[in-house]
Amino acid sequence: DLAVDVRARQTYRTMAGQQLGSENTTSVYRLATAYQAQGSPWRLSAGRQLSPSLASVSIFDGVQGEYRTSRWSLGAFSGTQPDPVTLGYSSAVREHGGYAEWRNAPEARRRWTLTTGVIGSYEEGTINREFSYLQGSYYGPRLGLWVAQEVDVNRGWKTQYESQTVSPTSTFVSVRYKVIDALSLNAGYDNRRNVRLYRDRVTPETQFDDQYRNGVWGGFDLRMAGHIRAGAELKTRDGGDLGAADSATVTLGVDRLTRAGIFVDTRSTRYTSDQVEGWLHSVGFGLSLGSRWHAEITGGIRDETSRVDPLLDDKVTWYGLETDLSLGRGWFLSTSAETSTGKTEQLDQVYTSVSWRF
Repeated sequence: DLAVDVRARQTYRTMAGQQLGSENTTSVYRLATAYQAQGSPWRLSAGRQLSPSLASVSIFDGVQGEYRTSRWSLGAFSGTQPDPVTLGYSSAVREHGGYAEWRNAPEARRRWTLTTGVIGSYEEGTINREFSYLQGSYYGPRLGLWVAQEVDVNRGWKTQYESQTVSPTSTFVSVRYKVIDALSLNAGYDNRRNVRLYRDRVTPETQFDDQYRNGVWGGFDLRMAGHIRAGAELKTRDGGDLGAADSATVTLGVDRLTRAGIFVDTRSTRYTSDQVEGWLHSVGFGLSLGSRWHAEITGGIRDETSRVDPLLDDKVTWYGLETDLSLGRGWFLSTSAETSTGKTEQLDQVYTSVSWRF
Protein backbone atom coordinates (compact mmCIF):
# COMPACT_ATOMS: atom_id res chain seq x y z
CA ASP A 1 0.00 0.00 0.00
CA LEU A 2 1.02 3.60 -0.60
CA ALA A 3 -0.69 6.60 1.09
CA VAL A 4 0.12 10.18 0.02
CA ASP A 5 -1.55 13.39 1.25
CA VAL A 6 0.36 16.58 0.38
CA ARG A 7 -1.37 19.99 0.47
CA ALA A 8 -0.23 23.44 -0.62
CA ARG A 9 -1.57 26.76 0.65
CA GLN A 10 -0.88 30.38 -0.25
CA THR A 11 -2.12 33.06 2.14
CA TYR A 12 -2.39 36.80 1.47
CA ARG A 13 -2.79 39.18 4.40
CA THR A 14 -4.38 42.60 3.95
CA MET A 15 -5.43 45.40 6.27
CA ALA A 16 -7.22 48.61 5.36
CA GLY A 17 -6.95 47.68 1.69
CA GLN A 18 -3.15 47.28 1.77
CA GLN A 19 -1.43 43.94 1.31
CA LEU A 20 0.86 43.22 4.25
CA GLY A 21 2.47 40.12 2.81
CA SER A 22 1.94 36.59 1.60
CA GLU A 23 2.88 33.14 2.79
CA ASN A 24 3.29 29.98 0.73
CA THR A 25 3.40 26.63 2.52
CA THR A 26 3.33 22.99 1.46
CA SER A 27 2.48 20.47 4.17
CA VAL A 28 2.82 16.70 4.16
CA TYR A 29 0.03 15.10 6.15
CA ARG A 30 0.64 11.54 5.06
CA LEU A 31 3.41 9.82 3.15
CA ALA A 32 3.76 6.17 4.07
CA THR A 33 4.17 2.74 2.58
CA ALA A 34 2.89 -0.51 4.06
CA TYR A 35 3.31 -4.21 3.32
CA GLN A 36 1.08 -7.16 4.16
CA ALA A 37 1.42 -10.52 2.47
CA GLN A 38 -1.79 -12.05 1.16
CA GLY A 39 -3.48 -14.03 3.92
CA SER A 40 -0.96 -12.90 6.55
CA PRO A 41 -2.09 -11.21 9.83
CA TRP A 42 1.13 -9.14 9.92
CA ARG A 43 1.22 -5.58 8.55
CA LEU A 44 4.27 -3.29 8.58
CA SER A 45 4.21 0.42 7.69
CA ALA A 46 6.82 3.16 7.53
CA GLY A 47 6.75 6.92 6.90
CA ARG A 48 4.42 9.72 7.95
CA GLN A 49 1.23 8.03 9.08
CA LEU A 50 -1.65 8.04 11.54
CA SER A 51 -3.49 5.32 13.41
CA PRO A 52 -6.92 5.53 15.11
CA SER A 53 -5.69 2.96 17.64
CA LEU A 54 -3.03 5.32 19.05
CA ALA A 55 -5.25 7.72 21.03
CA SER A 56 -3.99 11.31 20.85
CA VAL A 57 -0.70 10.58 19.06
CA SER A 58 -2.29 11.40 15.69
CA ILE A 59 0.37 11.99 13.02
CA PHE A 60 3.89 10.61 13.51
CA ASP A 61 6.99 9.84 11.43
CA GLY A 62 8.21 6.32 12.02
CA VAL A 63 7.43 2.63 11.80
CA GLN A 64 4.48 0.59 13.00
CA GLY A 65 3.90 -3.15 13.16
CA GLU A 66 0.54 -4.81 13.71
CA TYR A 67 -0.72 -8.38 14.12
CA ARG A 68 -4.41 -8.39 13.26
CA THR A 69 -7.06 -11.10 13.37
CA SER A 70 -10.82 -10.84 12.89
CA ARG A 71 -11.44 -10.26 16.63
CA TRP A 72 -8.26 -8.72 18.09
CA SER A 73 -5.06 -6.86 17.23
CA LEU A 74 -1.66 -6.17 18.77
CA GLY A 75 0.59 -3.35 17.61
CA ALA A 76 3.65 -1.25 18.40
CA PHE A 77 5.17 1.90 16.95
CA SER A 78 8.23 4.12 17.24
CA GLY A 79 8.80 7.51 15.68
CA THR A 80 8.98 11.28 16.03
CA GLN A 81 6.47 14.13 16.06
CA PRO A 82 6.41 16.50 13.07
CA ASP A 83 7.16 20.17 13.67
CA PRO A 84 3.91 21.62 15.12
CA VAL A 85 4.12 24.79 12.97
CA THR A 86 5.49 23.72 9.58
CA LEU A 87 4.66 19.97 9.70
CA GLY A 88 8.23 19.38 8.55
CA TYR A 89 10.34 16.54 9.89
CA SER A 90 11.64 17.07 13.43
CA SER A 91 13.57 14.83 15.80
CA ALA A 92 12.93 16.99 18.88
CA VAL A 93 10.08 14.82 20.20
CA ARG A 94 10.34 11.04 20.04
CA GLU A 95 7.42 8.69 20.77
CA HIS A 96 7.16 4.96 21.38
CA GLY A 97 4.27 2.75 22.42
CA GLY A 98 2.12 -0.30 22.00
CA TYR A 99 -1.58 -1.17 22.03
CA ALA A 100 -4.09 -4.02 22.08
CA GLU A 101 -7.55 -3.94 20.51
CA TRP A 102 -10.62 -6.19 20.72
CA ARG A 103 -13.70 -5.95 18.51
CA ASN A 104 -17.00 -7.59 17.63
CA ALA A 105 -17.28 -10.56 15.30
CA PRO A 106 -17.54 -9.70 11.59
CA GLU A 107 -21.05 -8.67 10.45
CA ALA A 108 -22.36 -8.59 14.05
CA ARG A 109 -25.51 -6.58 14.63
CA ARG A 110 -23.98 -4.87 17.65
CA ARG A 111 -20.59 -3.32 16.87
CA TRP A 112 -18.05 -2.59 19.58
CA THR A 113 -14.32 -1.98 19.97
CA LEU A 114 -12.07 -1.71 23.01
CA THR A 115 -8.50 -0.40 22.77
CA THR A 116 -5.86 0.07 25.44
CA GLY A 117 -2.21 1.04 25.20
CA VAL A 118 0.80 2.82 26.67
CA ILE A 119 2.75 5.67 25.06
CA GLY A 120 5.92 7.51 26.04
CA SER A 121 6.91 10.90 24.59
CA TYR A 122 10.38 12.38 25.11
CA GLU A 123 11.70 15.81 24.10
CA GLU A 124 15.44 16.20 23.68
CA GLY A 125 15.90 13.09 25.81
CA THR A 126 13.71 14.43 28.66
CA ILE A 127 10.31 13.08 29.63
CA ASN A 128 7.60 14.94 27.78
CA ARG A 129 4.62 12.75 28.61
CA GLU A 130 4.07 9.13 29.63
CA PHE A 131 0.50 7.85 29.70
CA SER A 132 -1.83 4.94 29.19
CA TYR A 133 -5.22 5.13 27.56
CA LEU A 134 -8.46 3.24 27.18
CA GLN A 135 -11.00 3.96 24.47
CA GLY A 136 -14.13 2.04 23.61
CA SER A 137 -17.23 2.29 21.45
CA TYR A 138 -20.55 0.48 21.19
CA TYR A 139 -23.19 0.84 18.47
CA GLY A 140 -26.39 -1.15 18.75
CA PRO A 141 -29.86 -0.83 17.26
CA ARG A 142 -30.71 1.99 19.72
CA LEU A 143 -27.71 2.81 21.89
CA GLY A 144 -24.47 4.43 20.76
CA LEU A 145 -21.58 5.01 23.18
CA TRP A 146 -18.04 6.38 22.86
CA VAL A 147 -15.67 6.58 25.86
CA ALA A 148 -12.02 7.65 26.06
CA GLN A 149 -9.80 8.06 29.13
CA GLU A 150 -6.10 8.86 29.44
CA VAL A 151 -4.04 8.35 32.61
CA ASP A 152 -0.69 10.15 32.96
CA VAL A 153 2.28 8.81 34.91
CA ASN A 154 4.21 11.66 36.55
CA ARG A 155 7.87 10.99 37.22
CA GLY A 156 11.15 12.85 36.88
CA TRP A 157 10.69 16.62 36.67
CA LYS A 158 6.89 16.22 36.68
CA THR A 159 6.86 15.14 40.31
CA GLN A 160 7.67 18.77 41.25
CA TYR A 161 4.49 20.06 39.63
CA GLU A 162 1.96 17.24 40.07
CA SER A 163 0.46 16.24 43.42
CA GLN A 164 0.15 12.56 42.52
CA THR A 165 2.18 9.98 40.67
CA VAL A 166 -0.76 8.80 38.56
CA SER A 167 -3.39 11.32 37.41
CA PRO A 168 -6.46 10.70 35.18
CA THR A 169 -6.59 13.22 32.33
CA SER A 170 -8.54 13.90 29.14
CA THR A 171 -11.90 12.25 29.75
CA PHE A 172 -14.48 12.09 26.95
CA VAL A 173 -17.91 10.42 26.99
CA SER A 174 -20.61 10.65 24.32
CA VAL A 175 -23.97 8.82 24.51
CA ARG A 176 -26.75 8.67 21.96
CA TYR A 177 -30.04 6.80 22.42
CA LYS A 178 -32.73 6.33 19.78
CA VAL A 179 -36.10 6.53 21.56
CA ILE A 180 -38.01 5.92 18.33
CA ASP A 181 -36.87 6.01 14.72
CA ALA A 182 -37.61 9.74 14.51
CA LEU A 183 -36.25 10.88 17.90
CA SER A 184 -32.78 10.53 19.40
CA LEU A 185 -31.40 11.85 22.69
CA ASN A 186 -27.73 12.70 23.16
CA ALA A 187 -25.49 13.73 26.04
CA GLY A 188 -21.81 13.90 26.81
CA TYR A 189 -18.90 15.10 28.88
CA ASP A 190 -15.58 16.49 27.63
CA ASN A 191 -12.59 17.73 29.59
CA ARG A 192 -9.89 16.88 27.04
CA ARG A 193 -6.94 19.19 26.78
CA ASN A 194 -6.64 21.42 23.75
CA VAL A 195 -5.19 19.42 20.90
CA ARG A 196 -3.50 20.38 17.62
CA LEU A 197 -5.91 20.08 14.72
CA TYR A 198 -4.50 19.58 11.24
CA ARG A 199 -7.23 21.34 9.29
CA ASP A 200 -7.05 23.29 6.07
CA ARG A 201 -10.35 25.07 6.35
CA VAL A 202 -10.97 27.29 9.37
CA THR A 203 -14.15 29.38 9.69
CA PRO A 204 -15.57 31.55 12.46
CA GLU A 205 -17.94 28.66 13.19
CA THR A 206 -15.17 26.05 13.64
CA GLN A 207 -13.16 28.48 15.77
CA PHE A 208 -16.19 29.01 18.01
CA ASP A 209 -16.80 25.26 18.40
CA ASP A 210 -13.14 24.68 19.31
CA GLN A 211 -13.20 27.40 21.98
CA TYR A 212 -16.36 26.06 23.60
CA ARG A 213 -15.62 22.34 23.16
CA ASN A 214 -14.96 21.29 26.76
CA GLY A 215 -17.92 20.82 29.09
CA VAL A 216 -21.12 18.87 29.68
CA TRP A 217 -23.98 18.83 27.19
CA GLY A 218 -27.33 17.27 26.41
CA GLY A 219 -29.91 17.54 23.66
CA PHE A 220 -32.02 15.78 21.08
CA ASP A 221 -32.34 15.20 17.32
CA LEU A 222 -35.71 14.79 15.66
CA ARG A 223 -36.58 13.71 12.11
CA MET A 224 -40.03 14.50 10.73
CA ALA A 225 -41.84 13.65 7.50
CA GLY A 226 -38.74 11.86 6.21
CA HIS A 227 -36.97 15.06 5.12
CA ILE A 228 -37.08 17.51 8.04
CA ARG A 229 -34.43 17.48 10.79
CA ALA A 230 -34.55 19.48 14.01
CA GLY A 231 -32.37 19.50 17.11
CA ALA A 232 -31.42 21.38 20.24
CA GLU A 233 -28.46 21.25 22.62
CA LEU A 234 -27.56 22.88 25.94
CA LYS A 235 -23.93 23.04 27.02
CA THR A 236 -22.08 24.35 30.06
CA ARG A 237 -18.34 24.88 30.24
CA ASP A 238 -16.46 25.45 33.52
CA GLY A 239 -13.08 27.12 33.61
CA GLY A 240 -10.51 27.47 30.86
CA ASP A 241 -9.17 30.62 29.24
CA LEU A 242 -12.70 31.97 28.62
CA GLY A 243 -13.97 31.22 32.11
CA ALA A 244 -17.39 29.70 32.78
CA ALA A 245 -19.61 29.64 29.70
CA ASP A 246 -23.06 28.43 28.67
CA SER A 247 -24.52 27.97 25.21
CA ALA A 248 -27.82 26.92 23.65
CA THR A 249 -27.98 25.71 20.04
CA VAL A 250 -30.97 25.07 17.79
CA THR A 251 -30.63 23.37 14.37
CA LEU A 252 -33.16 22.94 11.59
CA GLY A 253 -32.72 21.44 8.16
CA VAL A 254 -34.28 19.62 5.23
CA ASP A 255 -32.55 17.09 2.99
CA ARG A 256 -33.02 14.63 0.11
CA LEU A 257 -35.33 16.96 -1.78
CA THR A 258 -35.88 16.13 -5.48
CA ARG A 259 -33.52 13.99 -7.52
CA ALA A 260 -30.77 16.56 -7.05
CA GLY A 261 -30.61 15.76 -3.32
CA ILE A 262 -31.13 19.39 -2.32
CA PHE A 263 -30.55 20.13 1.37
CA VAL A 264 -30.66 23.20 3.63
CA ASP A 265 -29.05 23.35 7.09
CA THR A 266 -29.48 26.19 9.60
CA ARG A 267 -28.01 26.74 13.04
CA SER A 268 -28.43 29.36 15.74
CA THR A 269 -26.39 29.51 18.97
CA ARG A 270 -26.67 31.89 21.92
CA TYR A 271 -23.61 31.89 24.20
CA THR A 272 -22.52 33.73 27.32
CA SER A 273 -19.30 33.63 29.33
CA ASP A 274 -17.48 35.69 31.93
CA GLN A 275 -15.85 37.71 29.14
CA VAL A 276 -18.22 37.77 26.16
CA GLU A 277 -21.78 37.15 25.04
CA GLY A 278 -23.17 36.83 21.56
CA TRP A 279 -25.02 35.02 18.79
CA LEU A 280 -23.79 32.71 16.05
CA HIS A 281 -26.00 31.97 13.02
CA SER A 282 -25.07 29.83 10.02
CA VAL A 283 -26.83 28.41 6.94
CA GLY A 284 -25.85 25.95 4.25
CA PHE A 285 -27.45 25.00 0.93
CA GLY A 286 -26.32 22.16 -1.32
CA LEU A 287 -27.26 19.88 -4.18
CA SER A 288 -25.85 16.98 -6.20
CA LEU A 289 -26.10 16.26 -9.90
CA GLY A 290 -25.92 12.49 -10.07
CA SER A 291 -22.94 10.85 -8.39
CA ARG A 292 -20.31 12.98 -10.14
CA TRP A 293 -20.83 16.56 -8.93
CA HIS A 294 -21.76 18.16 -5.61
CA ALA A 295 -21.95 21.87 -4.68
CA GLU A 296 -22.61 23.67 -1.41
CA ILE A 297 -23.01 27.33 -0.41
CA THR A 298 -22.43 28.31 3.23
CA GLY A 299 -22.56 31.54 5.20
CA GLY A 300 -23.09 32.99 8.63
CA ILE A 301 -22.64 35.74 11.16
CA ARG A 302 -21.07 35.87 14.62
CA ASP A 303 -22.04 38.94 16.65
CA GLU A 304 -20.09 39.22 19.90
CA THR A 305 -20.22 41.75 22.73
CA SER A 306 -17.38 42.02 25.24
CA ARG A 307 -18.21 42.22 28.94
CA VAL A 308 -14.71 43.53 29.65
CA ASP A 309 -14.04 46.28 27.08
CA PRO A 310 -16.46 47.73 24.47
CA LEU A 311 -13.52 48.14 22.10
CA LEU A 312 -13.33 44.33 21.91
CA ASP A 313 -16.84 44.01 20.46
CA ASP A 314 -16.72 42.22 17.12
CA LYS A 315 -19.02 41.16 14.30
CA VAL A 316 -17.80 38.61 11.77
CA THR A 317 -19.62 37.56 8.61
CA TRP A 318 -18.55 34.83 6.22
CA TYR A 319 -19.74 33.01 3.12
CA GLY A 320 -18.25 30.41 0.84
CA LEU A 321 -18.69 27.94 -2.01
CA GLU A 322 -17.55 24.31 -2.20
CA THR A 323 -17.64 21.90 -5.13
CA ASP A 324 -16.65 18.25 -5.53
CA LEU A 325 -16.31 16.71 -8.99
CA SER A 326 -15.57 13.14 -10.02
CA LEU A 327 -13.36 13.17 -13.11
CA GLY A 328 -13.56 9.41 -13.64
CA ARG A 329 -10.98 6.61 -13.35
CA GLY A 330 -10.39 7.37 -9.68
CA TRP A 331 -9.68 11.10 -10.12
CA PHE A 332 -11.47 13.69 -7.94
CA LEU A 333 -11.37 17.50 -7.92
CA SER A 334 -12.41 19.54 -4.87
CA THR A 335 -12.50 23.33 -4.63
CA SER A 336 -13.65 25.68 -1.89
CA ALA A 337 -13.57 29.48 -1.68
CA GLU A 338 -14.45 31.47 1.40
CA THR A 339 -14.29 35.04 2.62
CA SER A 340 -14.82 36.37 6.15
CA THR A 341 -14.94 39.98 7.27
CA GLY A 342 -14.66 41.29 10.80
CA LYS A 343 -13.95 44.46 12.70
CA THR A 344 -10.18 44.15 12.55
CA GLU A 345 -9.40 41.86 9.61
CA GLN A 346 -10.55 40.27 6.38
CA LEU A 347 -9.63 36.73 5.34
CA ASP A 348 -10.04 35.15 1.91
CA GLN A 349 -9.31 31.44 1.39
CA VAL A 350 -9.24 29.34 -1.78
CA TYR A 351 -8.48 25.63 -1.45
CA THR A 352 -8.16 23.21 -4.37
CA SER A 353 -7.21 19.54 -4.27
CA VAL A 354 -6.85 16.80 -6.85
CA SER A 355 -6.79 13.20 -5.63
CA TRP A 356 -6.33 9.85 -7.33
CA ARG A 357 -7.59 6.69 -5.66
CA PHE A 358 -6.11 3.42 -6.81
